[in-house]
Amino acid sequence: MEAGPPPPQLKTPQEAAASPDPVEKLEGVHLWVAQLDRKLQTRFLALAAATVLALAAGIVAVVLTLGVEDDSATKSQLADLRDQVDQASRSASDAAQDGLGDLEDRLTEIETQIEAIRSDQSGSNRELSVVQDDIADLRDQVSQVEQTAEDAAAAAEDAQSSADENANETP
Repeated sequence: MEAGPPPPQLKTPQEAAASPDPVEKLEGVHLWVAQLDRKLQTRFLALAAATVLALAAGIVAVVLTLGVEDDSATKSQLADLRDQVDQASRSASDAAQDGLGDLEDRLTEIETQIEAIRSDQSGSNRELSVVQDDIADLRDQVSQVEQTAEDAAAAAEDAQSSADENANETP
């Protein structure tokens, strides 16, 4: 077999363009254009992907914005809500004041009852003191009566014994 021409050595586009052979120059330009085409194609695909992502992000932003607008409250709704909160606060405050007034009335009534009980107790204590004094006086009187009875019994015994002695002495 015949040996053919040696396989062409691959040259870079810059080397081929610098070559004196016009065919090699043309091949260098073709290589350079192919290389440029690959770079542009890669950049185009990257740009297309970025554009698709940007569009998707824009769509998501619009959907979220519409959702937020649907969920957001208007100024009149906020004012109504504030009015309702104020009304509920006033109602709760009024109810608390009424409850406090009722408690104060009950407390006053209880204090009055306690004062009446203290007054009754004070009167009962005075009556008890008087009754205790009367009992002490009665005990003293009973003691005096018992002493007088003992003295009378002793005097009667002495008188009886004197009478018995006188009766025995007189024959």
